[in-house]
Amino acid sequence: MKMTDLDRKEYHNIVVYTMKDNNNGNLPVYLARISSKVHTSPMHRHEAVQINYITRGKLVHEVNHSKYQLVRGDIFIIPPYIPHQLFPVDEAGYELIELEFIPEFIFGNTSTPFTDAANTGVFDFAYIEPFLVAEQDVKPRLNLTGEHQAIIESLMNEIETEYNERQNSYLLALKADLLKLLVMLGRYFGEETKDDGQYRYHRDAMIKSIQYIKDHFNEDITIEEISKITILSQSYFSYLFKAITHKTFVEYVTDLRINAAMEKLRNTGMLVVDICFSVGFKSVNHFNRMFKKAMGMSPLQYRKLNRGRKDD
Repeated sequence: MKMTDLDRKEYHNIVVYTMKDNNNGNLPVYLARISSKVHTSPMHRHEAVQINYITRGKLVHEVNHSKYQLVRGDIFIIPPYIPHQLFPVDEAGYELIELEFIPEFIFGNTSTPFTDAANTGVFDFAYIEPFLVAEQDVKPRLNLTGEHQAIIESLMNEIETEYNERQNSYLLALKADLLKLLVMLGRYFGEETKDDGQYRYHRDAMIKSIQYIKDHFNEDITIEEISKITILSQSYFSYLFKAITHKTFVEYVTDLRINAAMEKLRNTGMLVVDICFSVGFKSVNHFNRMFKKAMGMSPLQYRKLNRGRKDD
């Protein structure tokens, strides 16, 4: 699933700002200090995740068809394609730090399937879930005080410095700081709501779905079937699945099937046609095409090069 798959038809008349609109050299992250004296916000959306931290004054944030007044120390997070709008409250105006990032920059985009989704030590959903929610579940603000405010301000300042100075390996430093920021904000949002029932449900549902896919990838499974198992809407399930596994449902299942085919090609004498159907492909031509796309060679060429090779 591409991020544009989240672009709901009923919002097509609302402008969408892309990372290219930021004119930041096509970087996967963007940061700016925004002042109401030079910035009036229409109702709009972003293709990236956006984090806004109020550093001065006060403003009104409209989201979910409701308006909320925010002051210094408040922070709010807007998932991709969620409409929202900012209003100044008085002539004194406000200032905020606007931070945007493409989810793949933080969560990765590897070609290796998610190998151990059932392992809770590996499957760390806690820092993802607060930022990947449906429109009605977007939290309008989090008020930071005391130690929490000091920690977040320090992290935001570090990110701003790395972003502006762009010294050697600055993207790696930005990724590390952003990960820590997301972890801390995830904790603070959890502390404020005191209700992690939805988090636990989403986490358990995704673990269950990924394990089910791993157990049944060689069968005729569909995303409609899996989303029903999780009791999540298909669009929201697709959103969470892509964020966690870094792949669409089809890409993930295909990778599992290719990996299983590779093992059979190395260690069995099965015919390619039999391997094709045993791992879940319905067409030999499609299997050959997807295998070559993934491995750069045909199944027979792979077998010739790797026959008898044991798994690591």
